[in-house]
Amino acid sequence: MYKRQSDVTPGATDTDGDGLSDEEEAALGTDPSVADTDGDGLGDGAEVNTWNTDPLDKDTDDDGLNDGEEVLDWGSDPNDPDTDKDGLEDGPEVFDHGTDPTDADTDDDGLEDGQEVNETLTDPTDDDSDDDGLLDGREVNETNTDPLDPDSDNDTLLDGDEVDNYGSDPNKADTDDGGVFDLSLIHISEPTRLGMIS
Repeated sequence: MYKRQSDVTPGATDTDGDGLSDEEEAALGTDPSVADTDGDGLGDGAEVNTWNTDPLDKDTDDDGLNDGEEVLDWGSDPNDPDTDKDGLEDGPEVFDHGTDPTDADTDDDGLEDGQEVNETLTDPTDDDSDDDGLLDGREVNETNTDPLDPDSDNDTLLDGDEVDNYGSDPNKADTDDGGVFDLSLIHISEPTRLGMIS
């Protein structure tokens, strides 16, 4: 965090009108004739007096987003490289993953963006990465199915259909251990819709 300086003293000269006196700019090493010395989109005075960022460093927190982008475009914290505390720095969220640096779970699927990128390898901008009808978070935290495989038990039934429509086990191709795959039973009589598979 950059050390806050006082506002311009009444009667002091502020050549560039940035809210810092020329004397303060000389002490800071900023250019008294340029309102935004580091060219990050925030005036030197605003950086020092409002945002506590470094007016000589475009990216105070070194997260890949310059201070102006953080404040003016994303609403992220220019002093915190991971504003939403999801395990991804703000710059990579914006430029690499297309996620929101101020929302820990961009797609609202129950998994934080960093967990999706670094652990489950699911898409943090798609709430159902494998399009099986179950949210990624539900697959990881409730059904223990593979959020990257629409048919975790390879019985040709989508995990979401097994859980929400048929009541069969999406991790077991033959839910009732009767020697017949769930798909065959469903095609014959759709017994799980009637609660026959348990």
